[in-house]
Amino acid sequence: MQPTLLEGQNLKYFYFPENQGTILSQGKFSVVYLGAELISKEKVIIKKLSPALFNNEFAKMKFFIEAGFNLQHEGIAKNIDLIVVNENLFIIQEFIPGPTLKELIYNKKYLNYKYNQFFIKIIIQCLEILSFIHSKQLCHCDIKPSNIIIYSQYEELDIENPKIKLIDFGNVKKSFSNDELEQKYQTYNIQYASPEQIFGFPELIGEHTDIFSMGLIFFETIAKEPALKIGNPLTYRRLQTVIPINQHYRINDELHYIISKATVKPNLEKSEKYYYETDLKMLIIKALSQRYQNAEDFIKDLSKLL
Repeated sequence: MQPTLLEGQNLKYFYFPENQGTILSQGKFSVVYLGAELISKEKVIIKKLSPALFNNEFAKMKFFIEAGFNLQHEGIAKNIDLIVVNENLFIIQEFIPGPTLKELIYNKKYLNYKYNQFFIKIIIQCLEILSFIHSKQLCHCDIKPSNIIIYSQYEELDIENPKIKLIDFGNVKKSFSNDELEQKYQTYNIQYASPEQIFGFPELIGEHTDIFSMGLIFFETIAKEPALKIGNPLTYRRLQTVIPINQHYRINDELHYIISKATVKPNLEKSEKYYYETDLKMLIIKALSQRYQNAEDFIKDLSKLL
């Protein structure tokens, strides 16, 4: 099997697009491969974007690419090259060794309560990274455990001082923007999505949205199961957007208070289908006002637990 070569500004890279084992993920607008730098053989992530996938909406693709290159932070996977080949774009990104948070949550090794502090430190670091993103008036919009990597070059993780990297900025958008182009390409994982995403109010999507997702993830790291289990999609939609997060035997009152404050949902006295859109929107705005107002406030309460 012959590799495909890509020539960057200073370096060359290769990958095997025909080998299914090298495909790390495949989304609506991109395919992500595991590749390597040609000389050093150092691993890299190769994200292929096609204008056809964006229906030739170059403005959206330009925003997505620029956002990825402009977000320079030690906790964000770094974009290192941009290559154009036959109208396809390839973003070369640093490879982050280590397990995802999803892998750790369901690893029996970390089931003991003594690791709660370890997971709290991970959540705090994620919120610090999100605080930086929010300072740029951007929202990640798709925070989930599989997008969080605990950096480690070794088999044993640094439990006392974990280092976190956020990956996959394919859904990043301007906070509180009602841009029709952004709406057209907005996707999310319903398991971690906020009410404003699910009910379709893009102009309300911002830092509160990422905070909501982090609250659900925090629950999952301690409870070792999702806050809500996906069953009937219609039932799940109502649970995710309306019903408060239940208490859990692994979560004490202090933890539950923090999770509840991060995941405040609209209080609907009747089925959402009987609300006018303006009424529903006002209920969601009220819920946003009751959540943590920024990542720093969320961090402050979590830090008291350490």
